[in-house]
Amino acid sequence: MSRTICDGCGRPQSACLCSHLIVRKLPFELVIWQDPDESRHPLSTTPLLQRSSPGAQLLVGDTFSFTDVFGEALPENVALLYPATGDSEILALGPAAGINKVLVLDGTWRKVRRLLLLNSWLEPLQRMSLTPVQTSRYLRVSPRADGVSTLEAVLMLAAEWTSDASYLDGVGVLDRMAEIQAIKRSE
Repeated sequence: MSRTICDGCGRPQSACLCSHLIVRKLPFELVIWQDPDESRHPLSTTPLLQRSSPGAQLLVGDTFSFTDVFGEALPENVALLYPATGDSEILALGPAAGINKVLVLDGTWRKVRRLLLLNSWLEPLQRMSLTPVQTSRYLRVSPRADGVSTLEAVLMLAAEWTSDASYLDGVGVLDRMAEIQAIKRSE
């Protein structure tokens, strides 16, 4: 017997998150590039991010070209949301930097590094990096102390981009997800 899936959040009806899903337009165009394995993970935050961010574009795959992802956009108007590496130049956040499209890679750290290696055109992209001030509220544990879910990262970026902390209210859906998991485990 198949489970009934909620049309609002895409989760099983018994684990519906609609009551905590905040729909809000982002101050930038968002492209989410999801690793194929991550797209099948039941705790992925990308479906929630896509449902709560009107206009967000989702791509699932191992390799794409710049044009596949951004069409006719100019590279100088695009940034990759990804932690800084040794010689990466990190951009100031917001429209003053001329950025209007943001790419976020979704998957485990290992899988995301693999996407970077398979798609060398990502390396020269301008980067935006975050410094989370609180630990992740996501159920899955990151090997990085500053690791957060894709949903958290994008909402943190929106909050910093606009100086509007209310974007972070959208992270409450992760608290509800954790509550539901705790209830399921205790049954």
